[in-house]
Amino acid sequence: MKEGFLDACGHKIHHVMWGDSGPKILLIHSMGMDGHSMDELAESLKKDHEVLSLTILDHGDSDPPKSPMTLVEHAEVMRDCYRQLDFYPSVLIGHSVGGMMGMTLTSIYPDEFKGLVLVDIAPFESTGRTSRPVPPDSFKDEAEARDWLKERYPGFTPGYYDNRIKYAFKEHDGKLVLKPRGDKVRGGLALDLWPYVEKITTPTLLLAGKESDLVTPETRKRMEKSMIDIDVVVVKGTGHMIPQDKPEEFEELVRRFLKKL
Repeated sequence: MKEGFLDACGHKIHHVMWGDSGPKILLIHSMGMDGHSMDELAESLKKDHEVLSLTILDHGDSDPPKSPMTLVEHAEVMRDCYRQLDFYPSVLIGHSVGGMMGMTLTSIYPDEFKGLVLVDIAPFESTGRTSRPVPPDSFKDEAEARDWLKERYPGFTPGYYDNRIKYAFKEHDGKLVLKPRGDKVRGGLALDLWPYVEKITTPTLLLAGKESDLVTPETRKRMEKSMIDIDVVVVKGTGHMIPQDKPEEFEELVRRFLKKL
């Protein structure tokens, strides 16, 4: 694993890379996470793939935006990163907001992608959705931070609690504080994604968490009607955080899609 920073559209962007040969896999994480949030998948795929994971603005160790930005502008920052690294064409695996960016990028730049995996995300109405409780300003120690993680993400495997302790926090004045989790960008991400979805020709896999309300049965049907090449799988026993709740099943589904490609 190698990690570092890129200057993309005037912002410092954190990235992580695995492997040195094979088909390219691009990972873009969900809100509140970072470029390490799908590490288990990347570690497994690195044997026969090159993997690049990007940390979006105002998350983890990436810069906050210098001014308000739209979802498409955020996606262009990601594009600047992977193009600097000559990391295309790739299969883009986008979780939540990462998948929203994936929908715009594959719609606008189809030649840069061989496949798209949307992880519990589809066009949805943002109105009426409840916001998450604000996390504490700090945690006295690792045990208290881990307790918060278990309350916030009750389905995570033990390995992903360890992952978050390692990468989602930093020390400050003898305490642990959370790194940025997207609070400065969340408000600008709303976008009607259906016009983009209807133009996507890239082979697509949509994974929907059975216990999530983000991808409704009606939305799944509309996606299947709107896209020329899409498979839909409902993943049982999890909600929105499929990669961290069900990492083995997530990997199996991704590998099955890659084999099909």
